[in-house]
Amino acid sequence: MKAYGRAVVVAVVLVALGAGTVFAQALKPKPVTVTGRIVDNICMLSMGQKGEGHRECAIGCDKAGVRMALLDEKANALYTLMADKPFVDPNSRIREHLERVVTVKGDLYEAPGGQKVLAIKEVQTR
Repeated sequence: MKAYGRAVVVAVVLVALGAGTVFAQALKPKPVTVTGRIVDNICMLSMGQKGEGHRECAIGCDKAGVRMALLDEKANALYTLMADKPFVDPNSRIREHLERVVTVKGDLYEAPGGQKVLAIKEVQTR
């Protein structure tokens, strides 16, 4: 019975280590082009505010450090935006486009839990 118990413990440890490795690996991005509105996450999610009439508030939220997102209303998808390399302000490429519709080219990461994160490579105005 002791041998069986040890085998079970070893199997559980191996499964746990294997599962940890799956989540610790870097995600593989997919190059995408998405058209949508640059939105202020806090006001859009908590109060439903978005659009040109909300632009001044979004500028204030940006100054306060709020991370912006890209809302693709046609696909009903919200993409968290990030810089394409470390130590870069994630809002730097979108700051002049807050609450406006743009096309973003970048790398899409689909994180655990279904979160969509878009690393910005290029922003084009419409």
